[in-house]
Amino acid sequence: MIRLLILFIALSLSSCSSLELRNLGKSGASAGIAYAINPLAGVATLATAMAYDEIVPDSPEVADIETKEQAVAFVATSWGKDALYGFLAFLLVTNIVVPWLTKRRGYNQAKQKYKE
Repeated sequence: MIRLLILFIALSLSSCSSLELRNLGKSGASAGIAYAINPLAGVATLATAMAYDEIVPDSPEVADIETKEQAVAFVATSWGKDALYGFLAFLLVTNIVVPWLTKRRGYNQAKQKYKE
């Protein structure tokens, strides 16, 4: 137990970006659920998440843009995310909200018809 504590302190003092609070919460939650199902899967999930956090950088900021190509890539990426979110909202509305509302409306109409 003391070795694990020393290892955790040593890693947290290093510049390991996968041990930041945001990354720990995200990785720890998914690894905890996987560990509850199968311990080997939990360890593999945690190792993969930590490796991903180390290799893939965080999203770029506007202040980091230096060239025209970077600006075009940033705008294209943000528009792509907006298009994806819009498409997901469209799917949510057309596949969940509209059928639920029409079912509810039909139920209310039938109830009114037989209530009279």
